Amino acid sequence: MVAGVVIPSAEARAASPSQVERAAYYFGDANPINFWNSDLSGASAAFQQMKSNGFNAVEFVVPWGEFQEGISPQTYNQTSFKRLASLVSVANSQHLQVILRLSYGLDIDPKDQDTDRFETVFSNQAVYNAWLAYISKVHQSVARFPNVKVAQLSWEDFYEPVQAAQVASTISTRLQLAVSTGFRSWAQGTYPLSKISSMYGTTFNSWSQVPTPSNSSPSFKLMYQFDDWDVVHRFFLPAAARFPGLNLEARVDVDALYSGTKVVGSYSHADTFQVPGTNYIGMYFAPYMGDPSTTLAETAQQGLTALQITLSTMRKRSGNRPLFIFEYEFVSNSPQEATNPGLGPSQVSQFIAGSEPILKKYTIGYALWAYRDYTVSPLFNASFSLGTSGWTTTGTTRIVPIGRQSYLSLAEGASAEQTFQPTYLASSSAHEITVSLSAEPVTGSSSTLKVQLGSSAARYVTVRPGAGSYEVQFPASAITGNSGGQLSVTAEGPVDLSDVQVYTFTQVGDVYDTNGNPEVAATAVQALNQRLASGATS
Repeated sequence: MVAGVVIPSAEARAASPSQVERAAYYFGDANPINFWNSDLSGASAAFQQMKSNGFNAVEFVVPWGEFQEGISPQTYNQTSFKRLASLVSVANSQHLQVILRLSYGLDIDPKDQDTDRFETVFSNQAVYNAWLAYISKVHQSVARFPNVKVAQLSWEDFYEPVQAAQVASTISTRLQLAVSTGFRSWAQGTYPLSKISSMYGTTFNSWSQVPTPSNSSPSFKLMYQFDDWDVVHRFFLPAAARFPGLNLEARVDVDALYSGTKVVGSYSHADTFQVPGTNYIGMYFAPYMGDPSTTLAETAQQGLTALQITLSTMRKRSGNRPLFIFEYEFVSNSPQEATNPGLGPSQVSQFIAGSEPILKKYTIGYALWAYRDYTVSPLFNASFSLGTSGWTTTGTTRIVPIGRQSYLSLAEGASAEQTFQPTYLASSSAHEITVSLSAEPVTGSSSTLKVQLGSSAARYVTVRPGAGSYEVQFPASAITGNSGGQLSVTAEGPVDLSDVQVYTFTQVGDVYDTNGNPEVAATAVQALNQRLASGATS
């Protein structure tokens, strides 16, 4: 049986500082959306490196759609469950605690039979029952391991009703959403119809007339209130009964309320800050939060001020409960945050060093999101560690092991092709798309690969003797629309192929680069972890 919450109370932390959690997410040599179908053979070495850097825990995302591929009937991806158990076992052998982010919302598994599950789970009982069964199944698969005592849900993965309502522009769409999201049922059980009419500024004669509120009206606070209630009562509490040690990453940001285009108020998601049955509050942080700077170049001191303000505010709002930062980002270069202030490379180490007393005062630990930089590639089974699953091959091909990596061996004229969703290419504004791959000629002489992406003209890669990494660029116009991108690789001479990536964007964390080389923050993170573990002050 999985034990209770491993993260200690503030009092226990003070008495035993060595118990402070210092976690890092692990995505292998891949990224969050294709982690579980990637090459995981380097996990042991990666965990050893994490330990040497002062981490005492590792966190994994556990995508609902990839682990439970079918809803009706409920079917499970046994390979993913075996891989989860294997990674947990490796971590346990190295005395690392494991944190699981359950119900992660992104996956590219081609066998996922219900890609709109995060939309229908709010009102479809069969989908909801399947979600609960998935939570139970994950718990059963890790219950025997003593190092799995903490898991989390995140508000991000249950925000679909709010996002859909924000962009709904017609009454007919809003009426449909009121039913499909479960909003109307919640409103009917929470307020009398007369109160709802008053809040909307109109008169409803029956509940069937009530749509989701307009995002340009102050009444939209009802949508936030509904989603917070749903996250806590419909999802978190039932899941916590099935997975002891579960906590919630609450939404820290305050949302603006509008009257037309004018901001007339704000909504704080405080209902998620004191979740029943928990003794600490989960949250996230990046230095731009709480920083009112108008410049994109943020100093270390501005970032530390933002950290102090955000954590102290959250402590007050949570009834003085200790905090755990489930998603900690020293830097964030994602396209969604491109307009936010950010720390420059020269400021990162100073920020990390200065964060120590603030973290000690307000938190009982953190989980670093971008421990290792990663390209955001939407290819499934990019390193062929699952054979040819997700790929269509022609000609003579076979899977061969070379070192710790799997390769697809292509005979002359053979090819491998995959169709993917362009929406997973992180930056729609990019001018170029990069295709990178690892390859080695089967014979002792050079060979050639023909690489075709979407509608663009083919590129040719000369593969020289010995294992090597190669990349070619395509114009962004090679892929148009969201119906599906297509990549094909054809061997004009015998070649072993692996680690194929298609991307426009690399997520950086300034700790280790995509090849595992230390970056500007590596030494500072190691020093921070050592001080947090020892209780020493800087």
